[in-house]
Amino acid sequence: MIISFTIKNFRSYKDEAEFSFEAVDSNFNSENVTSIQLEDGEEVRLLKSAAIFGGNASGKSNTIWALYILSNLVAHSLKNDVNTPIYGYFPYVLDRESVNKPSQIGIDFIVDSKRYRYEIVFNSIIHRESLSIIRKGLEENIFVVSIDENNKKRKISINNGWESEELDLSNARLLPNQLLLSELGTREANGLQNVYSFLSTMQAKIVENTIDLKFNSVDVAETILRHSESDLFKRLRRLIQIADIGIEDITMQKHSESEFKFPESIPDIIKQNFIEQNRWEFGMIHKASHLGDGKLKLPMEWESTGTKNLFGVGARVLDILEKGGVLAYDEINTAIHPALFKLIVSLFNSSKSNPNNAQLLFTTHDISIASDDNLRADQVWFAEKIDGASQLYSAQDFEDINISVPFDRWYRSGRFGALPKFGNIDYIFEGNDTREKNN
Repeated sequence: MIISFTIKNFRSYKDEAEFSFEAVDSNFNSENVTSIQLEDGEEVRLLKSAAIFGGNASGKSNTIWALYILSNLVAHSLKNDVNTPIYGYFPYVLDRESVNKPSQIGIDFIVDSKRYRYEIVFNSIIHRESLSIIRKGLEENIFVVSIDENNKKRKISINNGWESEELDLSNARLLPNQLLLSELGTREANGLQNVYSFLSTMQAKIVENTIDLKFNSVDVAETILRHSESDLFKRLRRLIQIADIGIEDITMQKHSESEFKFPESIPDIIKQNFIEQNRWEFGMIHKASHLGDGKLKLPMEWESTGTKNLFGVGARVLDILEKGGVLAYDEINTAIHPALFKLIVSLFNSSKSNPNNAQLLFTTHDISIASDDNLRADQVWFAEKIDGASQLYSAQDFEDINISVPFDRWYRSGRFGALPKFGNIDYIFEGNDTREKNN
């Protein structure tokens, strides 16, 4: 589980910003909290879900981007060749000094009852990578990978925190754009495959990657649902059935390449792209009283945006609830009714639906999710730009805030800030009279 993560000089964040899943000591909405017993005897209380609110371009999405970039680098950096710059380097560009400095992403997390801290400092290459283990509040370094800025060669330092049998890393010829942790994910008996697995399998969904709902559905079918007889697909069908959107059932079929017929003149690359985009066929079963069996199957593309998004969100939520881990979702409730949105978030707070302590971090503009005691103060976060740079803070940071205050009303009233500040609409139409006279 994630305890916290930090970002610095990353996209709209100039200075270091920290987000935390640590729960304050309160029994209010205790089902939203889980206690993890560490091997050193320490107990850590963590939130199962948290929300980030704020206006457009406030920096909400960039917190999800940070987790996406970190996980993607851990999972795939070994694929980089000497000509591949680090994907995702985007410093704060509105400051003369920051624009030329590396970005930093750090994460504090728990795997197999052990607490770790991992950090990368990067621009087009990895300048520093470090992993530490934390016992009884003391941080003990496992490894540090640094780079000689003159010859760009890597230096690997193995330290006292390394617990496994000695591992020969002399042949770990890492390029400047590759991570040691990615390499360790391919090695046996090094004791850190579980760390690699946790970080490389975090699911961070950026709104740009999910707003293409057709691609989103195909990706979900291919990578998560896999076939129509899977238990996960059966649960997704039941979720959509109880969602009160008028759908009785859903179907999913994967077509083989032989089922597609093309004129010989069509280039192979166009054929393959068409097949990949249309390999999966989805059907939504509706009531139709005028038909003999009272049912009518409609194609997914005929459904509403909300239904299409529910298909993708529902599959990913059910998947992470089953396996455990982290799901970070940007604008998760796009075109989804607030009541259904609350139902989805509540799945993470029930021990029956979330037995493996999966965590959900989401961004949204829908403050109704924080009404009716749905969220505690430590689950409510805000992003706001001040002098052009994003700031991240929790409702719990305000001295006069109780764990159970009516966040939705207080946020709308402006007590927490993080609201858009519009100019005078008259400015939009300034000069119209002058132009009309000249014409």
